[in-house]
Amino acid sequence: MSKPIVICIDDEQIVLDSLIREISESLDNECDIETALGGAEALELVDELIKDGSEIALVISDYIMPDIKGDEVLRYVHEKLPQTLKIMLTGEATVEGIVNAINSAKLYRYISKPWHKVDLKLTVKEAIKSYVQERKLAEQNKRLIENEQRLRHFLEAMPIGVSVHNALGQLTYANQKSKELFEIAEGTISNIENLPHIYALYQSERQDLCQSPDLPIARSLSGEIVRTDDLEIHQEKRIVPLEISSTPIRDETGKICYAIATFSDITERKQAEKLRENYNRNLESQVSERTQQLQQKNEELANTLKQLESAQQELIHSEKMAALGQLIAGVAHEINTPLGAIQSSVKYIGDYFSENLAALPTWFRQLTPEKELQFKELLARSLLNPALISGRERRQLRKAIVAQLETQNLSNADTLANLLLDLKIYENIEPLFNLFQEPSSEIFLKTVRSFVRLQESTRDINTASERAAKVVFALKTYARQNLNEQKIKVNIIEGLEAVLTLYQNPIKHGVELIKNYEDLPQIECYFDELNQVWTNLIHNALQAMNYRGILRVDAARLHGNIEVSITDSGNGIPEEIQDKIFQPFFTTKPPGEGSGLGLDIVKKIIEKHGGTIHFRSLPGKTTFIVALPADI
Repeated sequence: MSKPIVICIDDEQIVLDSLIREISESLDNECDIETALGGAEALELVDELIKDGSEIALVISDYIMPDIKGDEVLRYVHEKLPQTLKIMLTGEATVEGIVNAINSAKLYRYISKPWHKVDLKLTVKEAIKSYVQERKLAEQNKRLIENEQRLRHFLEAMPIGVSVHNALGQLTYANQKSKELFEIAEGTISNIENLPHIYALYQSERQDLCQSPDLPIARSLSGEIVRTDDLEIHQEKRIVPLEISSTPIRDETGKICYAIATFSDITERKQAEKLRENYNRNLESQVSERTQQLQQKNEELANTLKQLESAQQELIHSEKMAALGQLIAGVAHEINTPLGAIQSSVKYIGDYFSENLAALPTWFRQLTPEKELQFKELLARSLLNPALISGRERRQLRKAIVAQLETQNLSNADTLANLLLDLKIYENIEPLFNLFQEPSSEIFLKTVRSFVRLQESTRDINTASERAAKVVFALKTYARQNLNEQKIKVNIIEGLEAVLTLYQNPIKHGVELIKNYEDLPQIECYFDELNQVWTNLIHNALQAMNYRGILRVDAARLHGNIEVSITDSGNGIPEEIQDKIFQPFFTTKPPGEGSGLGLDIVKKIIEKHGGTIHFRSLPGKTTFIVALPADI
């Protein structure tokens, strides 16, 4: 996303250059700076940026300009962009001009020329901070309004009545169903005392009006959670039995501020209950009793069937969650590791500049041309030697370097040797002997080392960012769902790569991964379901060889099909169980580690795509082959 823009307007280029230098330090790279030489150019620049969709955070304008005065420019900006902050900068502004800018352009600040550097920086910094805060508040308000509207739409669409009362019993909200049930007119004013008349609720099958303290909404305003189905509406032409649930709503201090109630018309349920009661009372014969028993048995069988279907779905879901759990552990590691590197590098850069930034300009100014050249040469030599050395190699090199330095009668030979090793300068150190004789040589080398580490920190940040981005992209690809249950056209290698990336953590600790992909066409498929296939097969392969061995993934086009082969170097599948592994609930894993539905799910998904799956297994080599029609 592009940065917000700060526009500087003046009719003198020297003033614009000065402004840029001053405010660049305050912006801290948070905003881009654009300039306009005069009012007319400023108006064109504003129109151009608006057309490009750029975000203009702040406009700093001189007042007196030969073509258009600053207050008119700022008024134009305000008409186009009311949220943009405006600062007038001049030494000759009239009271009328300032008042005009304040009234018509909502001037944020007025700064006199010549300006004080600190005042200008502080004003610009506070303006940007104010703009960002206002923008965030506007976005939050927008989301709140959208959420409120969405909630209102949900409530209005509900098939049950919903009403909300404040602590005084006043009706603050009633959805359309509630208004229909109770015939509540618009603008109805309520309180605790007249609630019985508004709702017209009676005890079931009685003529007693339910009094205020007994109303569910009033009881909830007193702290109760109420659920009842023994109340009904008595209106002129109808009686409606209701099931009512109400609960108190408390603020952050625990004080009850509202109560919410839901109302369901249970007329049909009550009628059904009465019919059932009458039917039960009239049962006299054994035939009727037997019929009732058979009906009960049928209901029990239907419930049992539903329970079995539900249990099967839960097991399938459990299998998916188990695979996802394995993925999440690896993904967390693969993301946390680069994030830790980024955090460490950023902290080092921040700490270094926080401690040394003020002293660096002075240190560099004190460098002689010869020292400046030495600084650059050492920095270049260090950065051009990225090779890492082992602890043993470092000790050997250190002894050799110390021996060389001691020939120069250097008392700090150990310290200088360590600094040279830190800089990865192991050879051709003779030209540096004169430098080492100087008292400030240690400080000089430590400063070079600090800049090398700063460069290495930025390189580490880039490398870690790319690594984390790869994992996030893989996770996004893996999580892609077809919510409308329609096929999408993709290259299945994307899914294979996503799953392999998410399993990178267990793979890199003992598994040699071999990938052999041909150029494949895109096919229409249920992408998220195929990802479940690759997840199960790769997960099984890794487990089969106890995460130690060779994993090979091939993808090719053969005989009009796209074939994906996943091969592991595990112990193989025993011959006596090979004809059972696709059966539901069959598993060789210990209790609690698998439902036995993984390969059954895989087979059903492949068949859903019109494809096939088979395997070949010998000790040390097991291959599962998935064939999908290239034109599905």
